[in-house]
Amino acid sequence: MIFYAKSDLGRKRKNNEDAFFAKSYNDDIGLFIVADGLGGYESGEVASNLLVKVVSDYFETYKDSLKRSSTLAVKNIIKKAIEIANEKIYTLEKTDEKYKGMGTTVTLFLKFYDKLYYLNVGDSRIYYLDENKNSIIQITEDDTYVNKLLKENIICEKEAKNHPQKHVLTKAIGILENIDFEVKELNENFGYIFMCTDGVTNMLNDNDVLKIVKQNDDKYIVDEIVKTANLNGGVDNITAVLIKL
Repeated sequence: MIFYAKSDLGRKRKNNEDAFFAKSYNDDIGLFIVADGLGGYESGEVASNLLVKVVSDYFETYKDSLKRSSTLAVKNIIKKAIEIANEKIYTLEKTDEKYKGMGTTVTLFLKFYDKLYYLNVGDSRIYYLDENKNSIIQITEDDTYVNKLLKENIICEKEAKNHPQKHVLTKAIGILENIDFEVKELNENFGYIFMCTDGVTNMLNDNDVLKIVKQNDDKYIVDEIVKTANLNGGVDNITAVLIKL
């Protein structure tokens, strides 16, 4: 499994509150996690890194016990890992004053033999691109106040782009004692998965990303996306992961 990953400070931030994990265990198993920490200096960074470590460690502990055809068991392992991370971040936020308001987004993508699993909490995203790089589709749904307004037809797409509450999340890891989310399956055999934080999507729209993907060899795409996000302002930390299925 071929993948490329990069995280960048951006042009405005003093520290990187994004974190990622990208690992191909073999041709059949690969785990990818992207997290964007919340809560300001230090605490956001702690939350995102804690999530990535807890979830990846938990999966690595139990992956060898999973059978190839055990879809429910795989989903349960992923779900349990996220729930443990949520509990640890929530407890730390409640017991240490310097971590007050701490939390993190998460997107996770897992290839386990012939099955593809994914989830998200917050506004970090996962996209699917076809193998010929002709189309890009966001497969996750943003957990944001603005997206809620869009779904309820209170505002339109044009209004959403510059809405003053654009960055208000309705859900994040570590904010509440219990977290509600769904582990979904993607029924594709070929193409690309693109994962990123809002440091990318606030600086580039979907067509911008598709244009970069089409115009560059795979090994240069992530670097070019980070470079372009910085050229467009780089107002946040920038993390991008590209996976070839």
